[in-house]
Amino acid sequence: MRSFIPLALTAVTLSAAAAEPAPAVVLPFTEQRSITSRAIGQQFDLLVQLPEDYATSGKSYPVIYVLDGWHFPFMAFLAENNLYSKKMRPVIMVNLSYPASVDPMLPRARDFTPTKVTEREPNSGGAPAFLKFLAEEVIPFVDQTYRTIPTDRGLLGHSYGGLFALYALAERPGLFQRIVAASPVVDWDKRFVFKEAREKLKNLDVPVRLDLSAGDEDVAAVPEFEALLTEIGTGKLVHRFTLYPGQNHDSVRTLSFPAGLYWVYAEK
Repeated sequence: MRSFIPLALTAVTLSAAAAEPAPAVVLPFTEQRSITSRAIGQQFDLLVQLPEDYATSGKSYPVIYVLDGWHFPFMAFLAENNLYSKKMRPVIMVNLSYPASVDPMLPRARDFTPTKVTEREPNSGGAPAFLKFLAEEVIPFVDQTYRTIPTDRGLLGHSYGGLFALYALAERPGLFQRIVAASPVVDWDKRFVFKEAREKLKNLDVPVRLDLSAGDEDVAAVPEFEALLTEIGTGKLVHRFTLYPGQNHDSVRTLSFPAGLYWVYAEK
C-alpha cells in the first residue's frame, strides 16, 4: 500500500530544515590572519592562499600581495586552477582586506592614493603610510610566518589599487619584483605618477616586470603612461600594456588578472 505524507507536514519539515544554519563554504588551502597597522591605526585581514603542497613540500615560495579583499575568491581560484593550467609557478597569495564590519570604499580611497585631492576623495592621500605598513609590518610578518622567497615578491592592484602599485614601484622599486596594475587611475592629481616615473624610474637598476592593462571602454591615460616608461628608458624595468576590447574599468579584471600574472611570472 502506497504511503502518503501530508502536505502540511512536508511544509513544516522543509521550513524547519531551511531555518537551520547551513555550513559556510571554505576554500581549500586558505587561512585568515589579522594585523593592526601601527602606521595607519587600522586593522587589516590577511586572506592567504597557500600552494596545495605547502604543508608537505618543505619548499619556499614567491609571494604575490593582492589589494582589495573582494578579489580573494577569484585569486584563490586562479591559484587552484594553476595546478592544471601550469601557466605560472606556485605562489603564496596574500590578499589585504578590511574587516567585514568596515565599508572598504572609504579606507581604500585613503590607502591607495598618494596625494591629497580633497575635491575628488576627501579621505585621500594615505598611500605613503600604507606603503610603510606593507614594507615594515605586513611583509616581515608574512616572511616570518610562511616559507617565502624574499627576493621574489609581487603586487597586484586594480583601479586605485593599480595606482598604488605604480606609486610603490616609484617609491620602493626593490620592494616588488613583479607588478600587475589593471585599470590604474594614472590621471590622479594631474598625473602625479607620470612625474614620479620621470624622476625615479629612469634607468632602474633592479629587475622588475610590470604588466599594465585597461579595457577599451575606459582606457584613460594608461597607454600614455606605458609610452612614457619606454621614452625615459627604464633600465631593468620590463613592461607591457594590453588593451582588452569590449571591456570596461571593472570587467577587465577577469581577463587582465590571469593574463598579467602569467606574464609577470613568465621568467623564472
